[in-house]
Amino acid sequence: MNFGIKRFLHALLIALTICLMLPVPGLAGPSICGAPFDTNATSSDGFCWNATTFGGFNYPVNKHKDFVASENWWGERLQYVDKDGQDELGVNNPGNHVIGEGELLYSTRQFSNKYDLVSDLGLTASTIPPELGGMFYYKLPWFGKPYVTVENDASQLANIVITQGSSDKKVLKSGDVWDLGKGYSLTVNQVDVEGDKVWFSLSKNGEELESGIVNANGTVENQIFTATADFGDGTDQLYFITYVDSVFMSATDSFAVFKYTWLIDKDDILIIKNGDEYQGFEVIETSKDGIVLENSKCITLNLDKDKKNYFTDSWYFQTSDKGKGSISPEGYIIYPATDVVVEDKNATVPIANSTEETNITSESNESENVSADHRTAPSSGTAGMEDKESHPEEAAEGSSTKLPGFGIISGIIGVMMCLALRRKS
Repeated sequence: MNFGIKRFLHALLIALTICLMLPVPGLAGPSICGAPFDTNATSSDGFCWNATTFGGFNYPVNKHKDFVASENWWGERLQYVDKDGQDELGVNNPGNHVIGEGELLYSTRQFSNKYDLVSDLGLTASTIPPELGGMFYYKLPWFGKPYVTVENDASQLANIVITQGSSDKKVLKSGDVWDLGKGYSLTVNQVDVEGDKVWFSLSKNGEELESGIVNANGTVENQIFTATADFGDGTDQLYFITYVDSVFMSATDSFAVFKYTWLIDKDDILIIKNGDEYQGFEVIETSKDGIVLENSKCITLNLDKDKKNYFTDSWYFQTSDKGKGSISPEGYIIYPATDVVVEDKNATVPIANSTEETNITSESNESENVSADHRTAPSSGTAGMEDKESHPEEAAEGSSTKLPGFGIISGIIGVMMCLALRRKS
């Protein structure tokens, strides 16, 4: 065999081996693990994880001190609570690998968020536009995904569609349509540079919901636009905010700059009630501030380091083999985990068995959230005029990681074949 061909085949084999080691788009990749505990060294009330000790939970880093506070803590917690005093998990019975019904509690509490518009513009309780209804809104993490609470009530949850961060802006000219996500869009009907005004409409699935003319040169109250509707158990609830920062003229077109846009999906409200079941947990307590659930079925752990003991659709307990990693031959190591889903932007077929918390097309993103899908809306003629695109949101806020897939193989093969043909000729 020609020496050049041999070298080509050898290089191709190496390239294919490397590619096959990469995660396949749409399939589980690396896992996110929680803090491990040794059953022979942990008391029964010591098996507890929060957002700082389990990456599957939603974790806004700027609110760290409140998320880990011993009292009045915010966010999510998972805790083992022994109910009968027999065969409890922990140091008194290190070999026990059964979590009884109702012994695994999942708790979540809402937390306050100041509107970016309020923070950036230095507004106070006496200077905010009355349309905002206050300086803060509240969010609640629900199985790893952040929602906005309707009427600041933890039992009423709305999906976040979009939140423009402090440094984000959207530049649009007359006729542009901004895809906000979940069927919502903002259309710029006309920009009046001389009058410092812009006329735009908010629509969902092509149906106009709101329309307004905003003056871009004046007080905050003039520059802000809000929309309310009846949804959940409330009336006249705020669901949309945007702020027209400025208007300007280029050589050919007139543009408007939008900032601090905030939108929740008023048509998709989750109402949580006692007795409801979610992902293997039953709601046992609802209040304005938070929700408590317990496992509705007994969880028997398979003490095999390669086995995943699922207790929700996407979270599972991983353990060591019996006696391995523990200071006792009967004990074992246990920690919660969840798999990272590899996102293929070019995929056109939905991935089977994907869950809302690990959605491969997650729109979730805020400066406080780890996972994000930065989708840019079509905006012809505005290239180079935007510092940052706004971030459509959903919730994953879930864990979605973009990693290379098999698409790289064809590129490597093509390069190798070209090199081989050149040597052969």
